[in-house]
Amino acid sequence: MKRTLRICWCLLLASIPAIGGTLKAAEGPSPIRPYAKNPWYWEYHGKPILLRGGSDEDNPFQWPESRLREQLNLLASVGGNYLRNTMSSRDEGNVFAYDKTENGLYDLDRWNNEYWRRLDVLLRETAKRGIIVQLTLWDSHDLRRPDNPWLGRNNVTYSADVVDDREDFYGTIGASNQAGMEVQHRYVDKLMATSLAYDHVLYNIDNESSAGAEWESYWGRYIHEAARQARRKVFVTTMQYDASNSVRAAMSYPDAFDYADISQNNQDSRGGRGPAHYDNIMKWREKMACWGGAPMPLNNEKIYGATDSSTNYSAGTETEAVNRFWRIVFGGCASARFHRPSVPRKLWGAGLNERVQTNLKAMDMLLSEFALFSAAPHNDLLSHIVAAAPSTVEAYVLADIGRQYAVYFPRGRYKIGLDPWVYVKKAHLRWLDVENLEWTEPELVEVKWNGGPRDWGDRGCITLATPGNSSYVALITVAGDGTLPAAEVGAWSQN
Repeated sequence: MKRTLRICWCLLLASIPAIGGTLKAAEGPSPIRPYAKNPWYWEYHGKPILLRGGSDEDNPFQWPESRLREQLNLLASVGGNYLRNTMSSRDEGNVFAYDKTENGLYDLDRWNNEYWRRLDVLLRETAKRGIIVQLTLWDSHDLRRPDNPWLGRNNVTYSADVVDDREDFYGTIGASNQAGMEVQHRYVDKLMATSLAYDHVLYNIDNESSAGAEWESYWGRYIHEAARQARRKVFVTTMQYDASNSVRAAMSYPDAFDYADISQNNQDSRGGRGPAHYDNIMKWREKMACWGGAPMPLNNEKIYGATDSSTNYSAGTETEAVNRFWRIVFGGCASARFHRPSVPRKLWGAGLNERVQTNLKAMDMLLSEFALFSAAPHNDLLSHIVAAAPSTVEAYVLADIGRQYAVYFPRGRYKIGLDPWVYVKKAHLRWLDVENLEWTEPELVEVKWNGGPRDWGDRGCITLATPGNSSYVALITVAGDGTLPAAEVGAWSQN
């Protein structure tokens, strides 16, 4: 097998410059990779980047070019820079990767060039706009289709004894199913030959996977070897049905996976809602921060939640989807993307509708004023002023302590205290009205300090009261050097 893999990739390396474009983009500025100064995030062309977006389909490479360009232009115009693409062929007008024979069966040794041309168009058009693509090789739901080419009854390459169902397909590695593995190898080789010509691609083995660690980690390592043979470094994950397992896989098999996709946390049935959604993110960050490896990006390529009147209780509401988007960012995650809007019978996401566009624009406004990549989640800085019960107030903090603080408030009226932690005297406060895309004028606020070394310790407080009932972000920037003189601290703390 090692010899076969080596031969395949020698051939692949020779073929890459002739596919799609050239390796010019990959050989130029640095490709997508974890940010060197803060590996919870990504960097692209040497600059840190927060990945955020939404789209109306999960396999947009299958769209006509005009529709694809229209969606990409819209996404870029509202501050989006992140697209999900599954190599799926489930919808009307989609094409499969293989040619058909005269008897209507697929020949897995003959490519359908249109399928691969569409992928190259997607990668070329996203590269032009600086939109990062998270590319999913397989989708387990495709293998439930009775017409899937990989099922033995639908092709002339092997029989149903080789692959009869999805369990057989995902079992090729464990069963040493050589005929099935050869087809899978050729498919991945072809996909990598196309995608390695670009520098803006992240890889995901399987969507909502239950294939098992052996199969998934095998392909993670195989993709890394493909990139190594092409003198490239790529980044790979596998999205599990359970978000905790996505994190476990990334931590357990660091030679196969480089980041974790926790998308399944972003729905009611398999993840969390409200503070529980945020708490899950904090739990996984804590584990990653304490293990033997370095922190790694936590991606969210799907945020579930459709219209507020939707009866798809597995997904949740659109309002909850919006709140999840902001919690994901304020939880220190590397990416946040709204899920596609519809499938037959059920609504799963909001896509790139007007409300999503507004929130992407608002995030862009915040990032232009807030140094995100120097900050970290710090809900420990909040204190309740009006109500003692934590469930009555929902707010989320990102802080570069001593410099800047941002606090996100969902819809509603809130009043809460923020402790800047270090001894600062004054700060500038501005409010971002998320729904109306407006900043207030800055106001100078004074930090109120109480307590002291003979009491229960010093405590600082900036009181934050939301200006209205819509969603807001408070941006607090320490005034000047902001630090209280030591003599002044000593004077009040002894009183």
